[in-house]
Amino acid sequence: MYLPPGKVSEKKRQILQDNHAYLYPGRVQRLADGGVDFVPGEREGYRYWDVDGREIYDLHLNGGTFNLGHRHPELVALMQQALQTWDIGNHHFPSEPKARLAKALVEACPGDMQYVVFTPSGSEANDVAIKSARHVTGRRKIVALDAGYHGRSGLSGAAGDDEVARYFLSDYPGEFIKVPFNDIGAMEEALRNENVALVMMESIPATYGFPIPSDDYLPAVKALCEKYGTLFLADGVQTGLGRTGYRWGIEAWGVEPDFLVTGKGLSGGLYPMAAVVMSAQCGNWLNDNGWGHVSTFGGSDLGCVVALKALELCLSDATLSNVDEQAGYIRQGLEQIMPRFPFFTGIRQKGLVMGLEFIDSTSSWMMMKALYECGIWAIVAAFDETVLQFKPGLLIDREYCDEVLSRFEEACIWLVNHGGELMMASAGSDDESVAAATQIVPLALSHWGLENAEFHLIKHRENSVFKVLSPSGEQFALRIHRPGYHSERELQSELLWMQALAEDGIATPPVVPAKDGECTVQVPDSAGGGSRYCSLLAWVDGDLFDNLGRVENGVVPELKQRYRALGALAARLHNQSECWQKPEKFQRHAWDSDGLLGDNPLWGRFWEHPLISAEQRPLILKARIVLQALLDQIGQGGDCYGLIHADFLPDNILVHDGELFLIDFDDCGFGWHMFEMATSLFPKISEPYFDELVEQYVAGYRSERNFSDEHLEIFPAFILLRGLTYLGWLMTRAGSLQNGDKIAQEIINGLCEHIPELMNELNPVQKLGVNIMAWWQARTMKTGDMS
Repeated sequence: MYLPPGKVSEKKRQILQDNHAYLYPGRVQRLADGGVDFVPGEREGYRYWDVDGREIYDLHLNGGTFNLGHRHPELVALMQQALQTWDIGNHHFPSEPKARLAKALVEACPGDMQYVVFTPSGSEANDVAIKSARHVTGRRKIVALDAGYHGRSGLSGAAGDDEVARYFLSDYPGEFIKVPFNDIGAMEEALRNENVALVMMESIPATYGFPIPSDDYLPAVKALCEKYGTLFLADGVQTGLGRTGYRWGIEAWGVEPDFLVTGKGLSGGLYPMAAVVMSAQCGNWLNDNGWGHVSTFGGSDLGCVVALKALELCLSDATLSNVDEQAGYIRQGLEQIMPRFPFFTGIRQKGLVMGLEFIDSTSSWMMMKALYECGIWAIVAAFDETVLQFKPGLLIDREYCDEVLSRFEEACIWLVNHGGELMMASAGSDDESVAAATQIVPLALSHWGLENAEFHLIKHRENSVFKVLSPSGEQFALRIHRPGYHSERELQSELLWMQALAEDGIATPPVVPAKDGECTVQVPDSAGGGSRYCSLLAWVDGDLFDNLGRVENGVVPELKQRYRALGALAARLHNQSECWQKPEKFQRHAWDSDGLLGDNPLWGRFWEHPLISAEQRPLILKARIVLQALLDQIGQGGDCYGLIHADFLPDNILVHDGELFLIDFDDCGFGWHMFEMATSLFPKISEPYFDELVEQYVAGYRSERNFSDEHLEIFPAFILLRGLTYLGWLMTRAGSLQNGDKIAQEIINGLCEHIPELMNELNPVQKLGVNIMAWWQARTMKTGDMS
């Protein structure tokens, strides 16, 4: 059964579940995976209130359908008045509202236009244009952009995304030719055989993230169409009706099309309405065959009354002037915000047609969630997921802009402070395993005399962690350890080291002994059979390491300061572990060559990850072989190897009153210090400021402990090693993380990009040996014969 991503009212839950059950489960689930549970309720102007009463500023506008806002009062009053006289009408007969709107459109459009065909949607309008162009030219081929969108009906769907058209067996191989945007050479190559009926494109492709064409591109396309006898269609569904500061987006480049398609905003957001406006030549078939295209609901009398007023409001001088004014103001505000947040990298803009660029698709999707959390609805562009579509309405004022900019800044701050949590969000806990862990809690707490304490689950992944509040107000963290990962001696060793670290001045959560003086207790697991080990720690309040607050000085300066402190903490940890006299029965696993790269690594056989392609697998195997040799060469001397935390991630660092608290020692064991250091840095590897963080981290480390230039030179190999082990960790948790496959694919691609650099360090004989061993391992994986 579908479950909403957060706490919602029963009404919202039922609506979401019914939409999932009866309408579009894939769409509802995709939004839920991104943490979005939005169900619009009341709406007015450029704001929604969802069914639970939460206010949302609409920066999507359903592609421009609500250019004039939701339920524009003048349009609502006009529609109510029109209902006294008009209804849908009969498409067979002449109509006063149709004629008045058709005349207004012809007069408003650029070029020598003559005829209009009304449809309920832009998709159908594009279908009409394609049929008309084929009839006029006697040609069948259509040229469109490879990242264009013109609807999802038959012909318009074939003119858009090939993958979707093929999915429904609605593609027309050989008839619809796709070319890259802004590539005039590719366009001429497609047209030179003089067999193309129509070139169709948006002047600024919306679903591609609103890339702005070069100044000469659209005029050159029109010139090529005239040269080769091809007609030209400007799809203005999303870029027309004043959104660019011009009446129609195509006018910004001085081009006169043969067809112009409009829709969405033409409806006023109240009644489905779209149209294709065309020249006398293109629409001449209407003289020969008045019923060549019919649409029961196309150009309804009632809709035309509303659309005529919507057209007037959108194209008025006052509206176009307001678009220019507010567009400049919003851009100025965004440009002031952008330098503080390195994931926000650029602005594409023509009037209030805006695409906000992010460093990668992960950042843009998380920003969409962050904006939602801060009360703004905007969406990622489907054909360029590094871009967020940002579409303010035509009638916004300065006060609205200020509120949008304030919320956008808050969303950037939210993303800085919560992005890591969002990226590693669980795909949803297994209700049975949560219930089993919860059932254990009262019995476990009785060992500490906390029978009457309150508790609630705060984390359920490797271990189950509960926050506990005693009757006297004391707070604790109860850990119910996963079965089979550690023995009792290993768990006790972990807690002993934590106590020793605290005694030596490294902040860790205090260990709370049970009533019998032991640090761990064993309790029956009636649901799973057997028993579970439990331990109790004092609760530590604090912010996560990556929570940078308001980042007034910008993300990068704040992070550089923190990573310097993190490097110093790692060095102090390694100093302590090197000097500490471990108890006689101390026992922890080893992150040695076998534990990281052996036949059965502690975090899984990463080279078997199913997302690794046949071309990539030999590279991964070669890296494994080279890294094994490197670890053997480095050895396990005390200057570079010892007891490490092993999961020294920012997620496991709390900041409390300026002090760094190290938590979650579940993976601690014996390993290389450089592996520890790489673990800290690896989450930031794709950031443009990664090298700056490495520099600060190493400087902090060297302020407390020696780190030689020789080790610094081979440190990138440990970054690579950390990536491989992380891939194994993700493989063993397939399905338990919302973004697990996405993260894994990014890691695989990144590793395979850098592995050749590692191979370049080898001499020819070494390379030959590695290639032979990798070939053999790949062969044995295929045959299953490891002898």
